Amino acid sequence: MERQETDNQPSPTPQIRVGTIAIAKRPAGVANTGERGICYELYDISGRPGYSFLFENGGYDGFSPDDVTLCLGVTNRVIPSLATYRFSNVGTLVRDFQNGRFAAAFHPAGPSGIS
Repeated sequence: MERQETDNQPSPTPQIRVGTIAIAKRPAGVANTGERGICYELYDISGRPGYSFLFENGGYDGFSPDDVTLCLGVTNRVIPSLATYRFSNVGTLVRDFQNGRFAAAFHPAGPSGIS
């Protein structure tokens, strides 16, 4: 069953996929506390899963499951228009960010301030 786009509460057992929104729980080098991030890639290194997040200030980094638990509050919210994003390289990611491709994740809309 697909998660509801409007659910913005941290998940006790987060299921992360491309398009998932997370909130930085602490300064993470590439993000400030409270900053929104969006998962743009799931990866595997030698059998170990990882998650790449892009943050609203343009910072990006990969996180292990333990790093996610420590640094990010993963929400149940997935941005449908970004769920099909295909990461190819950092240059394209930066260009996509600069061209507003990720705006739906970082620019709230609506009466509650949550798009």
